[in-house]
Amino acid sequence: MLDGVRGDGTSSSMVDEVYAALLSAIVEARLGAGTPLSQNKLAARMGVSRTPVREALLRLERDGLVQRMPESGFAVATITAAEVHEACDVLSLLDTYVYKRAAEALPRTELEGLLELASSLVASADSGDAEAWRHADKRYHAIVMEAAQNRFVAQFLEQTRRRVQRFWLQTPHFDGRLRTCSQDHVRLADAMLAADEALLSQTVHAHIERLRASVLARLESAGPLLPAADPLAAVVGRNELPAESTDGY
Repeated sequence: MLDGVRGDGTSSSMVDEVYAALLSAIVEARLGAGTPLSQNKLAARMGVSRTPVREALLRLERDGLVQRMPESGFAVATITAAEVHEACDVLSLLDTYVYKRAAEALPRTELEGLLELASSLVASADSGDAEAWRHADKRYHAIVMEAAQNRFVAQFLEQTRRRVQRFWLQTPHFDGRLRTCSQDHVRLADAMLAADEALLSQTVHAHIERLRASVLARLESAGPLLPAADPLAAVVGRNELPAESTDGY
C-alpha cells in the first residue's frame, strides 16, 4: 500500500499525506499561529511514526508556515507587521505580472468564463457557502497561473500568499471581507477582458492593499500572533488560540 518506501520504512507518499494534512490545517487556521506542534501527539493522532511527521514539519518550516522552537520543538509560525509589508509588496508586483500575462494569453471565451467564475465567488460569499467559495477561488487562480506560464513565479506566489492569507481568512464571513475580495476578482476579470493594463494594475494594487490593511489590523488586535523578544512568546498565548479546532474557512 505504501509506494516509494525508503530505508527507514517511511514512504514518500506518507510524508506527502502528513504534509498536506498539516498544510491544510494551518492555511485554514484550524491550527492557529503559535500553536505548539508535538511530533509525538501528531504521529499518534495521524496513525504514523514520528519520521514522516518530522519531515513534513521540516517542509512546512521551509515554507515559512512552521518555526522551530527551543529544545527542538515546532510551532505554527507567527508573522510580524514587517513581514506582512514585505509579502504584500511582493504579491502586488508578481500578481500584476501574472494577470497581465494571463490577459494576453487567454482567448476571449476563456476570459468570459473567468468573469462568470468570479461572479460565482460573489454569489458564494453572499450565501455564506465557504466550500463553494474555496473551490471557485482555487479554480480562478489556477486558470490565471496556468495562463501566465511561469512556474517559478507561481510557486513563489503560492508560498507567499499562504503565509499572509491564513490570518485574513480566519473569519471571512463576519465583516464583508469575503464579498469585497470576490468583487475584486470580478474587477480583475473585467480589466482583463477590456485589455486595460492600467486598470488591471490599479485593481491588483487595491486588492493587495485591502489584504495588507486587514492582516495588519488583525495582528494589532491579537497580541499572541506577534512574536516578542522572548523566543517562547509564540507559545505563551496558546490557550487563547484554536489549538486543535476542526473548523476551517
